[in-house]
Amino acid sequence: MGRKQYENRARRTWWSVHIEAWRKSGLSRRSYCRQHRLDQGSFARWLSVLVDVEALKVQAELKREQRRLQRPLKLSSDARSRAVQAFWAMHVEAMTSSGRSVRAYAKAHGLSRFALQRWRDLINTNEV
Repeated sequence: MGRKQYENRARRTWWSVHIEAWRKSGLSRRSYCRQHRLDQGSFARWLSVLVDVEALKVQAELKREQRRLQRPLKLSSDARSRAVQAFWAMHVEAMTSSGRSVRAYAKAHGLSRFALQRWRDLINTNEV
């Protein structure tokens, strides 16, 4: 077929629907074409005619970057332990300098009074 096929409104509409569905599906081109029994070469040609391929590449890169940023940060148990210690040390120091009781400070900050007492005792005896 020649270039006139790309000017046919019905074909443009049919391929536009498939390309939009593919973009929203999250599937690879290959998987989408297999599922819908489409020729991959035809799909690629229509894609290049109907959509700015460079814009698609930029969009895909942005999505990959967003997914990468949304992944939870993995901490080693050592780093996690140090972070927990720093958290409680900060609260124990703030409680001490504020002059509040363990109960009042814990209630004001939504902390467990028992955990705060335990960490205060560990810090005061230099076990942490």
